[in-house]
Amino acid sequence: MKILNIIWKFTTGGIGKCFITYSQAGDVKKNINIVSVCIDPNNCDYDRTALLDLRIKIINIRNRKDFTWINKVYKLIKEEKPDLIFTHGLYGPIIIEVTKFFHPSIRKIPMIVSFHGLYNPPTKKTAFIAETFNNLMAWICKYRAKGIVIVSKYAGEFLLSKKINPKKLFVVYNGLKDSIIDTLPVKLPDNITKLIFVGRIDEIKGLEYLLKAISEIKNCTDKKLCLYIIGDGPLTEELKNLTKRLKIEELVEFIGYKNNITSWLNACDIFVLPSLQENHSIALLEAMRSGKAIICTDIGGNPETVTNEKEALLVPSRDSKSLEKALLRLINSTELQRELGNNARKRFLKDFTEEETKNKLIKAFLEVYEHKG
Repeated sequence: MKILNIIWKFTTGGIGKCFITYSQAGDVKKNINIVSVCIDPNNCDYDRTALLDLRIKIINIRNRKDFTWINKVYKLIKEEKPDLIFTHGLYGPIIIEVTKFFHPSIRKIPMIVSFHGLYNPPTKKTAFIAETFNNLMAWICKYRAKGIVIVSKYAGEFLLSKKINPKKLFVVYNGLKDSIIDTLPVKLPDNITKLIFVGRIDEIKGLEYLLKAISEIKNCTDKKLCLYIIGDGPLTEELKNLTKRLKIEELVEFIGYKNNITSWLNACDIFVLPSLQENHSIALLEAMRSGKAIICTDIGGNPETVTNEKEALLVPSRDSKSLEKALLRLINSTELQRELGNNARKRFLKDFTEEETKNKLIKAFLEVYEHKG
């Protein structure tokens, strides 16, 4: 069986990392051939290293207004003759539906979509399009997709609310490789407690509540600490200004985007994820893999990933006071840090390895293919 695995514009975020994992799913099952392709607008600035390393097919276009991809995708489908087409995000299935519209000869090829949760606008200015995007995705899942890969049970709740057949849903948790080569080690001071956040710096990540918690903590403990924020995004400057207003510039460092996340995690003590919404956080899995003590909000798919007081401390979202209390517990107890970190590592190995993800994905492919009629 051959699967065409296609994405519009590679990203270094969660969907992009999943796409890379999905591209290698054929490794766990003989007679499964996965052909991966990225439609790549040349005017986009992002790290293409993963695509090049895995020799993923790239369809080059000038920009998002260059519609030559329609015939290029059709030509690729005719050449590869896939049994299934696997798409990602909102743009992935739209690409296939548009191509099928202009080239009816490929309409019968079943499409599976991966659904990573509701669209979250990165800024308030783009909030007005969220409902339209989410309803369009639900329509595609209901009327066009033969199968839907969801990254958590939580992610599927929206689709079920839209009366989508639950038999079309396949829960395939995100997974990561266990062993990562530490090519760029990070050295940080030994005499401080090192906190770390990893992710896109936008409103949905709830960083303002973490910064407010840090501003209170500095008055409650004599222990030295520093929060390292790894990532970039539209709220970076706004949050830098907030640290100045809170007078915590000496306690927070904005590091920017890094591709050696494991090295940064290994150098730190406590991972904090103050998100307002998550479906199945890759950053959370990376922290679990590294055996870090974790604090995260009890929203979305987080409670499916970690259990409160066992693998992490879960706190309510939008609650800087609860974040402050959880942080103080861990800052003041290296024993609790070790306990949570060890448990998180064990849970990762049990449920969230890359091999587990690949096996479940292949099962979803086979089931959809067997019932494609």
